[in-house]
Amino acid sequence: MTRSRGKFLSQQSVRASSGNVTILSQPVPSTSRRDQGSPESPPNRVTTQEENQLVGSLIKHLFALDKKKQIVNKARLIKNVFGGQGKQFHQLMSKAKHILSNIYGYQLMEIESGKYILVNEIKNPHLQPSKLEASKQVLLFLVLSHIFMSDEFCTKETLWEFLTNMGIKSDNSHHYYFGDVAQSIEVFVQQRYLEKVAVDKDDPTKIEYKWGMRAEYEVTRRSCLEFVSQIYSGRRIESWPAQYKAVIAHEKTKNCE
Repeated sequence: MTRSRGKFLSQQSVRASSGNVTILSQPVPSTSRRDQGSPESPPNRVTTQEENQLVGSLIKHLFALDKKKQIVNKARLIKNVFGGQGKQFHQLMSKAKHILSNIYGYQLMEIESGKYILVNEIKNPHLQPSKLEASKQVLLFLVLSHIFMSDEFCTKETLWEFLTNMGIKSDNSHHYYFGDVAQSIEVFVQQRYLEKVAVDKDDPTKIEYKWGMRAEYEVTRRSCLEFVSQIYSGRRIESWPAQYKAVIAHEKTKNCE
């Protein structure tokens, strides 16, 4: 299939905005009854209070890592939260996952064996990113939109060409608003918003970018297509038949999950 490389955005088309961060906190509720048995407990068994404290510490640690969209590593969790004792890991992770989804609106996803990410299930319009976060989000959305409009893949060269035409990328990689663009792209890869795909095993410089797992959960293809539609003065999204077909296909898949 031939991949389209059209220049669908222009520098004048994009305006960025910023706001203030509002952080909401909420206590972790008890997840089970207090033991009513004898005071003596089997070895290595934690009390309900200790269990709730561990779950609370686990959730706090997960949110701290998520501030920079870091990958959550099982071994580090066991070391930093469980004091090196991993016998209760799966039980407490299951309870933390339930609380994260039902109270905080986050889904804890295992992306590889022993590696996790938090993805936001609820888009809260009242929580606005800081100026720095806003610039990164705008850059990420532009890159994801470009990849989607390029038939889900784009080479490094065409991505740089797109960003250069937008006035975002130049010989001097530092942009007054977006900062170090090349470094940000690498951070997006580390955060799993983007995925690097090697296209030539003999030439490691030959790579393509596609949406990463975090982007698949936090960004919709419809939002990207609607954004491009706004750039083209409200052009109907159906007028991009390949992209519109991809939007419908992904939405059907999501509804079936």
